[in-house]
Amino acid sequence: MTIHNPLPSLGLCPVCRREIRVRKAGALYAHHCDGDGREPAARLEPTFARWLHVQAARRDYRKNRITHLAQAQFHGCTRSPKRTPADVSWTTAEELHGYRHLIRLARAGSDVLGLNGERCDWGCRDIAQAGEVYDRLIAAWRPS
Repeated sequence: MTIHNPLPSLGLCPVCRREIRVRKAGALYAHHCDGDGREPAARLEPTFARWLHVQAARRDYRKNRITHLAQAQFHGCTRSPKRTPADVSWTTAEELHGYRHLIRLARAGSDVLGLNGERCDWGCRDIAQAGEVYDRLIAAWRPS
C-alpha cells in the first residue's frame, strides 16, 4: 500500500500574499517575511495542484508513481527553479491530463502519447491514479 501526504492546510499570507502552510493552531508557518506566525488573510482550498505539490517533497519517487509525477511537475530539471501551484496553469487532474496532451500536440503535431498509437500512456494513468487518491481525500475532508 502506497502512503500519500494528506491534504495541505494552506493560507494566504497577509504580508507577502504567498500560499503558506498553516499550523494546527491557525498561525502561518515561518516563511521569511513579516507574516510569520500571523493568522492567514484567507484559508485556501486544497486543490489537486496544491496536494500534488506537497507530494513532490517526498523521497520515495523510485517506488511511488504519484511522488514521481509530482516531482516531474514541480521540480523539473536541476537548472530550472522549482515551480509552485501558482506557477502552473492547471488545478485539477483532468486539466493536467489535458495540458499533457496539449504539450505533446505542440511539440510533435499529435496528441498521441503511446508508442502503439494509443492516445494515453503510463503518464496519463499516473495522473488518473493521483486524481483518484485526491478525490478520496477530498471526499473524506468534505463530509456530506
